[in-house]
Amino acid sequence: MPPPVAPPSIAFRAGLAILRGVPAAGAPEWLRHDPRLDALVAAGARYPDLRDWALAREIPEATSASNVFEAPLLDPRTPREAQQEAVTRWMAAGQRGTVVLPTGAGKTLVALLAIQRTGTNACIIVPTRALVSQWFTQLADAFGAEHVGAFYGDEKEVRALTVTTYHSAFTLLERHGSRFTLLICDEVHHLADRATGEARTRLDALIIAPALHRLGLTATYPDGQDSWMVRALGPVVYRRSIGEMTDAELARFAIERRYVDLSLSERARYDAESERFETYAEQSQWRTQADSPDIAWKLFAASARRSPAARRAMRAFRERERVVRMAEAKFEETARVLRMFPGEQAVLFCGGTDVAMEVSRRLAIPLIAASTPASERHAILGAMREGTLRAVASVKVLDEGWDVPNAKLGIVLGDSTRGGARQHTQRLGRLLRRQGDQVASLFELVAAGTWEFFASQKRGAAVRKVADSQLGFGL
Repeated sequence: MPPPVAPPSIAFRAGLAILRGVPAAGAPEWLRHDPRLDALVAAGARYPDLRDWALAREIPEATSASNVFEAPLLDPRTPREAQQEAVTRWMAAGQRGTVVLPTGAGKTLVALLAIQRTGTNACIIVPTRALVSQWFTQLADAFGAEHVGAFYGDEKEVRALTVTTYHSAFTLLERHGSRFTLLICDEVHHLADRATGEARTRLDALIIAPALHRLGLTATYPDGQDSWMVRALGPVVYRRSIGEMTDAELARFAIERRYVDLSLSERARYDAESERFETYAEQSQWRTQADSPDIAWKLFAASARRSPAARRAMRAFRERERVVRMAEAKFEETARVLRMFPGEQAVLFCGGTDVAMEVSRRLAIPLIAASTPASERHAILGAMREGTLRAVASVKVLDEGWDVPNAKLGIVLGDSTRGGARQHTQRLGRLLRRQGDQVASLFELVAAGTWEFFASQKRGAAVRKVADSQLGFGL
């Protein structure tokens, strides 16, 4: 006798939407036969479509669980107009899309309101482990710690509201994706560069997730590089700029670029290393080996692993950057700016760990880097919030996601050549949470007559549009 035919059913398993017991001719065209499962399958993101199709034909789910989340929102803050409008627009767009608000405008509260309005379990995806801790705390305060879990590293607790990193999201959603109807992606601009392996992994997590509702949050939306983001999350549904919210909801701000000179010995080292690097670049023509400067650089970096001449050029390039980063005049100017604002709390944004360690040593300022233990990091930021600490030095960690609400003075001591306007805007945003009538000030220290001058000019052209929108303030 032939084996019995299984009745039609659908299921989500291992990141796949699965249909059994239905011939391909009678199934949606976007399903494909998988011989290993002997079933029709699609990426998990199509599971809501498959469920609607099956429901119309009275085909049951093999496994189903309630994703209803009805805990009350305990956050005492009253949502501002922009936050309320952002959630309303997102709901009207079918609960899919990205909200673009400046840093300091309260994107986290937008997410909390979205969870409350949808009334469903949510997975919150963030770029760093540090932000997992921050989101965990805010979710626990808003809805109760008993509803919140974290999934990253050795921590694998899945609850109605679960926070994970982009790195761990694929594993979480492959195993437990059916538990979440809402995905919230923080700092969603990290998904923009589809060409990189890391970005592909992040997007793959969204492709396998069956969550119907999706919310992206960012202050720096990558216009023109968002095709995959639109497919995975939906389009931008609400956007406000810093200029639009200044005075009403954000602090006014001033940006000033200050130029410092290299010492005679620093200039001699800089010129020698620059000549060594540029001589090799001219002889090898590596800059012309690809259409994209980024790809050309990657080819050059790869050649440094096998070519002694390329390796020497790479060392020259790094030494040239180090000379600029560690320019003596930058440390002197930092101390001068801090003396100009004796009553202001400050964040020092450093271009490298060596700079941060040196300024921390010289000025007795605590340092937060990626290697700083979470307990120490929380203690430092807690002291900043309480007003008992004057300043903190940071290496990228405070560039995005972290709140330093009392700080209204920022000093940029160097930057990576790839930091760009996005990183600069993120740093400015750290200072923009409104505190009465205080004005935020961001000082960028630039070594004159070096590569840093040109990188700063290029970055400033993009940021100037924001600054010029406010009378009396600018670069």
